[in-house]
Amino acid sequence: MRFLIGLLAVLSLSACGQNTTSDANTEEALRTKLEEAGVDSSSLADQPVDLAWEDLMPEGEEERLEALYTDFYDEFEKRMLSDQQSLIDAAEGEDMAALVTEGSANDTMEQIGTFNVVEDLDGVRVRLPGYVVPFDFSADAEHAEFLLVPYFGACLHTPPPPPNQMLFVKADPAAKIEDIYEPVWLEGTISTGRFDSDLGNSAYELTLSKIEPYAY
Repeated sequence: MRFLIGLLAVLSLSACGQNTTSDANTEEALRTKLEEAGVDSSSLADQPVDLAWEDLMPEGEEERLEALYTDFYDEFEKRMLSDQQSLIDAAEGEDMAALVTEGSANDTMEQIGTFNVVEDLDGVRVRLPGYVVPFDFSADAEHAEFLLVPYFGACLHTPPPPPNQMLFVKADPAAKIEDIYEPVWLEGTISTGRFDSDLGNSAYELTLSKIEPYAY
C-alpha cells in the first residue's frame, strides 16, 4: 500500500500521453508507438512522439522501484523507532511534524529509483506533459535550464521522483514560464545519460524546441 501511494503520485500525469497501451511501459510497446508515428530509428522524423511518463521506465522497472520503496520505508520506520516513536503513534493522533523536525535525521528528501532508461528513446523527438521545477526564480520568469516532473510540488515539497521519471530541460533561447502551478506540454529531443542538479538527478535530458500550456 505504501508503495502504491508513492507510485500513483509519480505517475499522476501518465494518462496525459496519447495512444498509450496497457503495457506502454515496455520497450516493445514503445517500439510500436514509434513505428505508428512514422519514426525511423535510422532517420528520425520531425513529428514528435507523444509519451506518457511510464514510457520512460524500462521493462521491469516498476518492480525494481517497488523493492526500493519498500526498503526505504522499512529503514525510515527503524529510524523512527530508534527515537522511541513510531508511525503507528502518528496515525493515532501525533503531529507528524513533531516526528520529523527540521534538520533531524528524518528530515530528508532522498531520491529513490534508478538511472535505468529506455535506450530506444535516445535521440527521439518527443512531446510530454508535466510540471516545471525551476532552479531559481528570476524576475523575468525566463529559464534556460529547469526540471520537468510528473506531478506538482515534486523536488520542492516532496522527495524527488526517480531519476527516470524526471527530465533535465535545456532551453535556448530561455523559456518563458510564468506559472509553475500549471502543467505544460514540452516538445524536444530527448537524450539518455546522467544529469545531476541540486533538486534531483535525472536519467533523461530534453533539448527544448517548444513549450505550450496543457489543456485540461
